Amino acid sequence: MNETKSSEENYSPEALMLLSSHCAFCPAVLDSLCKMIKSGDIGNLEVINLEKNPDAMQQYKVRSVPWVRIGKHELSGSQTLEALQQRAQWAKDEHKNKDQNNQLADFDFLLSDGQVNKVIAAIHKDHSGMDAIMSLLGDTGTVLSTRIGIGVVFEEFAGTDLVKTLIPQLGELTKHEDQRIRADAYHYLGMTADKSAIPFLEAGRKDKDSEVQEIAADSLQELYNA
Repeated sequence: MNETKSSEENYSPEALMLLSSHCAFCPAVLDSLCKMIKSGDIGNLEVINLEKNPDAMQQYKVRSVPWVRIGKHELSGSQTLEALQQRAQWAKDEHKNKDQNNQLADFDFLLSDGQVNKVIAAIHKDHSGMDAIMSLLGDTGTVLSTRIGIGVVFEEFAGTDLVKTLIPQLGELTKHEDQRIRADAYHYLGMTADKSAIPFLEAGRKDKDSEVQEIAADSLQELYNA
């Protein structure tokens, strides 16, 4: 029993990277993966140079590099260390839960792949799916394409009771150290059509970032006009 528990706790997913020596973004992504090897976020890293192994592009159905797979999660293009760590954590969670459904990862893939309608349909069917959206929203590792999809989800549910229940969580995200997340939180507070969001937005007018201040002010005006 103790040995099994120890094995679960020590598990780190494997990673695969495809790169090209002429790729401008590949060195930075490779450096991040090497840091994750040293920290134990990933347990093994295989790197394939497509110029030496061109067949790998067709084998893994890769259209551009850098391309990374961590566990079963794939990313292409320039990636932050946080985005790579996010996928590693998902892979660890899936291993721990014996590959049970990981809605966070599923929604991330669908949103980043332009399949936002499937996410919206899932949330209409089960409102608890919005928990995954909020987790992705507050995670610094969430990539831009997924964040764009999150915006479409909020537009779908703008002014509904479901979004109004998220005001406390969005309010907490307005205190996040990442200005992108604060900006998104202020923007979505403006979609609630609920005056209880006003105190958060009033505070946002004093945010340390001028762009965030502007977004908070716009959302505040939207609420006053609602």
